[in-house]
Amino acid sequence: MRKLIRSLSEHQLPKKFTRNDWNAATQSAFAPYIRRRRQLTKHIDSFHLELRNLARIALFPEYTNLLSWCLRLHRRVLRADRQGAYENLLRLIANMHTSDDRWLNMFGTSAPLEPDAAINDRVYQLFSTIDGVAEGCFKPQLQILFSFAQVDTGKAWPENVSKLDFGALVGEFPTALRNQVPTMLADPDLSISINQWRNIAAHKTFRLVGPRTIEVSYGKGNVQARRLGFHRLRGVWHWLLRVHTAVRLANTITYIEHMQELHSLGIPKIDMRLSTALLNIGHGLSTVGFESVGWQHEKRDGTLTVRDRLGRPPQHALIHASQLLDQLSVGILLDPSTKDRLDRAGISLILQDGTRFGTAFVPVQIADAFTRRKISLTEYMDHIQWVIEKPSN
Repeated sequence: MRKLIRSLSEHQLPKKFTRNDWNAATQSAFAPYIRRRRQLTKHIDSFHLELRNLARIALFPEYTNLLSWCLRLHRRVLRADRQGAYENLLRLIANMHTSDDRWLNMFGTSAPLEPDAAINDRVYQLFSTIDGVAEGCFKPQLQILFSFAQVDTGKAWPENVSKLDFGALVGEFPTALRNQVPTMLADPDLSISINQWRNIAAHKTFRLVGPRTIEVSYGKGNVQARRLGFHRLRGVWHWLLRVHTAVRLANTITYIEHMQELHSLGIPKIDMRLSTALLNIGHGLSTVGFESVGWQHEKRDGTLTVRDRLGRPPQHALIHASQLLDQLSVGILLDPSTKDRLDRAGISLILQDGTRFGTAFVPVQIADAFTRRKISLTEYMDHIQWVIEKPSN
């Protein structure tokens, strides 16, 4: 299964692996990090998606060690104050969705520049990403970890952690703990704290002073200035992405492992972006031989277009892909921007030549009723409409 994980770490689309391959690779890769193995099996589809994230740091021991360190911190506190830990996890569960929504929105609305793009543009894009990831994605994850760190060092659960600014989260993180993982809150090259990198990026206190040399300034009162080459700036960018991945994975694993107990306490209803559901669905389809091509909404229909990579008869491929119509419908209903605008969810199959073979539609309210077990599978299937545009030969 190393081939699958390596293909993910190299950002390749793994076409030749079956769902059984994904299951085996996921079980093997996450085994060192998960105590409750039944939860790994129960939520295997979620961990399929997280395998892509784990692959980003799998070849870098300093970040897999950070993942393990975060999990040990969680578990120490859970053993010491399980009820308090559960209440805190519930209170901050929206942070997980906020972080992921911002990540998807940021990378879904920006495209990497060409290698020969002007250095000014490349520097600006790197700093824009540093700002977005640090403040929008990593900070909500750090708030969860910060709460556990406070309790682990003998303090009470912080009631205002969501109101702390980035500098306070970093500055007040217990010294005894931060010294154990120094690269979590400051880059390993220049030792500039993560909140200062965010400030540099957000306030644009950087400038080119040479063909590929950047000067950054930071700090209040005693302003400091440092110079670095473009390759070192890319190193800071990689460091931030990997730190975020490690901390987010630790938080995700803890939430999933204890999801049953959290549900029993009452998880608050949280609005979710449709993009999150589309990412999950797209990954689920990729493990069974489909490629997601695009999403479009026309009138009151929202349709996900897919292509079959395994050469199955088109009818069979469309039927197979349509099995995720219920998940697509729930995703539409959970997003405030689409729940009142779309009445039907659709999954459409295009052939290798780009022509559309057909589409399966279902009313989102019918699919929602099916997921809530208010109607039977037969009733649900009776409401699916099949529109075949190009009969197979």
